[in-house]
Amino acid sequence: MGWAMGGSGHDAFYARLAAHPDCDRAANTLATNMLDAASGNEQLDGIFKDAGRYVVALWAMYAHVTGGLTLPRLKEICTASRLVSPGRARALLLYLRYLGYVESAGRDQNKLARYAPTAAFLVTWTAHLRAALEAARVIEPAVERVLRRLHEPTVLETFSRFQGEELLAGAQNRLEMDSPYVRIFMNRHAGSQMIMLLATGGNDGTFPPHGAIPFSAAAVAKRFRVSRIHIKRMLDQAERENFLKRQPDGAVVLEPQARATIRHMYVMQLAQLLSQAARTLQERPDLLTAAAQTASPPPAVERQTVAASA
Repeated sequence: MGWAMGGSGHDAFYARLAAHPDCDRAANTLATNMLDAASGNEQLDGIFKDAGRYVVALWAMYAHVTGGLTLPRLKEICTASRLVSPGRARALLLYLRYLGYVESAGRDQNKLARYAPTAAFLVTWTAHLRAALEAARVIEPAVERVLRRLHEPTVLETFSRFQGEELLAGAQNRLEMDSPYVRIFMNRHAGSQMIMLLATGGNDGTFPPHGAIPFSAAAVAKRFRVSRIHIKRMLDQAERENFLKRQPDGAVVLEPQARATIRHMYVMQLAQLLSQAARTLQERPDLLTAAAQTASPPPAVERQTVAASA
C-alpha cells in the first residue's frame, strides 16, 4: 500500500522508485511488453502509433466508468490533461469507432450522443493493461493480486478510474511539450514505438542503452508499417537536436540527456501503474483474500486483423 501516491509527495515517490534496484529491469519489461502487445493486434498497434490516439482511448475508458462517454466530456478531459488538443477529440473518437472499439449507446439526459466501449475493446484494453502491470510486478509482487482479477468488470473499472484520475492530476508534472522527446517522437506517427525500440534495443544490459543500438531503417519501417523516409526524418531531426547520434554502420547512440529523459518517462509510467494498483487494492480489499488466488484466468485475446495504421 506504500506505493499509493495520493495527492502529495510525488518527488519523493519518484526518487524512491528511480533508486529501486529493479527499476531499470521493470522499465525494460514495460517497453518490451508494449511493443509485443502492439505487434500482436493491429487495432492496438494503430492506437500505439500516435500518443494522442492512446491517450484518447484511455480517456474514453475513464469517461465511460465515471459518468459516461460523450464528445463534450471527452473534449473537457483533453483540455484538462494538456496532452491532446480538444480539437482532435472528434477525429479520435471517430477513429475508435472505425476500429470497432466504441459504439453508440443512445443519448444522455441532455440528449447528447453517448458512446460505450465494445466487448472487443474491453478484452484488448484489459490485455494491454495486464502487460503493463506485469512490468510493475517486477517492482512489487503484490501487483499480482490486481493482475489475477483485472478481467472482472468491476476491477477493471476501479483500476481505470484511478488511471484517469492520476493522469489528470499529473498534468503539471510532465515534460515540456516543446522538448525534443515530445516534438520529434511523441507527436509523430510511430514515434512512441520508435522510442520503445531504441530503449530496449541495446546489447549492454542498461536501460536505456549507453552503448550503440543496432538499427536498420528498412527493418524498422517494415515493422511499424511506415516509410523509411519517415523514419529517416525522425532520426535526422533527433540528431540535429542532439538527442542521438548515428554511426557509420547505422547504429544509434542516445545522448546522455536523451537517456535521462527516456528513463524519467518510464519511471513516471511505472510510478503511476504501481499507485493505481495499490489504490485499487485499497478500495477493493476483497482482492487480498484467498479468492484472488483462485480466480479464473482472463479470456484469451484473439489476434485482430483490421488494418489500423491509417
